[in-house]
Amino acid sequence: MKSPIGSSEIRVMIRPLEAPGFEPELIPAQLFKRIFDAFLAALIAADRELHTKRLSSQFFVSHLAYGSCEFGIIEKQKSTGASGGSGIEFLRRCAGRVYRSDYQILLRHPRLMRAFDRIVKAIDPAYVVLVQYNDTELPLDAFFCRQVDRVGRLNEAPSGTDVWFAGTAITSLEGRLEAIDYRGPVWKGRLTLFGGEAQIECVFDKSKGEDAYNPFGNKAVCVTGRAIYTGDSQLPERLQVLTIEGTVRAAAAISIQGSLSAASAGDWEGGLDYFH
Repeated sequence: MKSPIGSSEIRVMIRPLEAPGFEPELIPAQLFKRIFDAFLAALIAADRELHTKRLSSQFFVSHLAYGSCEFGIIEKQKSTGASGGSGIEFLRRCAGRVYRSDYQILLRHPRLMRAFDRIVKAIDPAYVVLVQYNDTELPLDAFFCRQVDRVGRLNEAPSGTDVWFAGTAITSLEGRLEAIDYRGPVWKGRLTLFGGEAQIECVFDKSKGEDAYNPFGNKAVCVTGRAIYTGDSQLPERLQVLTIEGTVRAAAAISIQGSLSAASAGDWEGGLDYFH
């Protein structure tokens, strides 16, 4: 039985992108080592941003799961209070803000930015990496890797000419939701917007269960959620779904030609115009 995640702990799950069903698969040892080393280095970098070497935290392996390819790291702080701080909490805060397109946080902490670059380089596109905390989780997938890459581009060539919004906003979008992919630790789907071919990637809350979303697959829907705008387009690149409901759209255009034709003599009934 999986033990609960502590407040001073981080757990990392590695799963194949195309895992058949829910059967656990073996992970290459070199891939596991790269990801583990990258996360440990990131935690040390986060700790160094908060503490001097004398007061730096210590990190220990707290969890290993063979079948599900998970590892956990727990932090033991030498100091607490106003002058201290948690390296795990700081890493979590920075990762969450980069995920939501707040790129400036890493630009202010170059050491941590290098650590995030190392994590991105350690991730294999054929696998999904899910970071879990005691009360939330964050997928380090292709979207997250692109977000970290955007930070690097800003650092290399700062520009004040960006015209699109970068950040998050609660919004509603209508379109056709394609089939929902329930495989792996992150449930995803694509919303094709009405009136064009633009598609928005949607991420669904697994805690609601598949039955909450099955009625909407391959249907016209209105999706409300937390939209993440990256600054590269006026449309969001990802939508974290909060609510979803079906919509009704006409299958074909309705002809109103008869209603616009002139009324003929005798088209009167009860003193009112009568249109056939």
